[in-house]
Amino acid sequence: MKIIILVIAAGLMLFVTACDTVDNELDKPNFRGKVVYVIHYYDSDRKELAVMNIDGTNRKVIDTAEKIYINLSEPSWSKDGKKILYTVARNLFLINEDGTSRQDLKAQLQVLTPRFSSDEKYIVYNLFGSSPERPVLFDIAGGKIIKQLYETSNSQDFGPNPWTKDNQKVLLHAQLERNGNYGLYFVDIISGGIDTVITSPQRLFNRPLISNDETEIIYSTTYSLLGNYGSFSRLNVKTKKSIELKFSIPNLRILHPKYWTQDKRYLLFTVKNESSNEFIADLLYHDFMTGKTDYLLKNISYDIDVWLEE
Repeated sequence: MKIIILVIAAGLMLFVTACDTVDNELDKPNFRGKVVYVIHYYDSDRKELAVMNIDGTNRKVIDTAEKIYINLSEPSWSKDGKKILYTVARNLFLINEDGTSRQDLKAQLQVLTPRFSSDEKYIVYNLFGSSPERPVLFDIAGGKIIKQLYETSNSQDFGPNPWTKDNQKVLLHAQLERNGNYGLYFVDIISGGIDTVITSPQRLFNRPLISNDETEIIYSTTYSLLGNYGSFSRLNVKTKKSIELKFSIPNLRILHPKYWTQDKRYLLFTVKNESSNEFIADLLYHDFMTGKTDYLLKNISYDIDVWLEE
């Protein structure tokens, strides 16, 4: 099945983002869920926020940005899969999955990697472009930042679903001290207390994804979309030991982990494909039980978030 978006302008038909779904096989997992992603057009400044089922059906565009300097990016699902956080020109927006009730949250300064708490009371994000970047806690009902989580030299990113189940801590990738190591840290949103998970002189822990039982983390060594592809590592929080993940498909250009099922059997993640368009990627899954790796969606945006019904 293929979904192709067409633009007709001045008598010309231009192919833009094409999303190829992968035919079902008997041994494929029956994922039930949705993706939200950003469409970048080849020959236009337009960006679109779209949602569809994870099998590629029921695609719908729910927001559009038209100008080159108005970037639309970083969509993220709420825990119940009904709302989406995203940024427009680094301003923070909230919208229902059907495109209704679009709301500018009036977040202060510029927003990077916003993530809902599971009770939807708070959002954590990094202040982008400030010096230094800083992780903050935003109160949704009050419509304001209520605290800086920690003083950092260089705050990098929050991965998919960085919150612990009790909504008391978040997993942060940051450089705490100028000229210091980079690391993964659990930050208590009330006390500001910090628990160090792992550190390194290199920036290796991008978009960390914590397991549902909070005992393991998968992170990417990929820093840039433009050619710097790395690997995934699976880290034991208690022992601090990590192993590099291996996949049954060779030579994957690794981007970021996106979703880890509650039983830790399946990892969903993005890789860069052969497209010359820098924004186009593929979504794959890996089965830790069988060792099989396979494609779910081809030619989808790298700027994508996954929600599964479990």
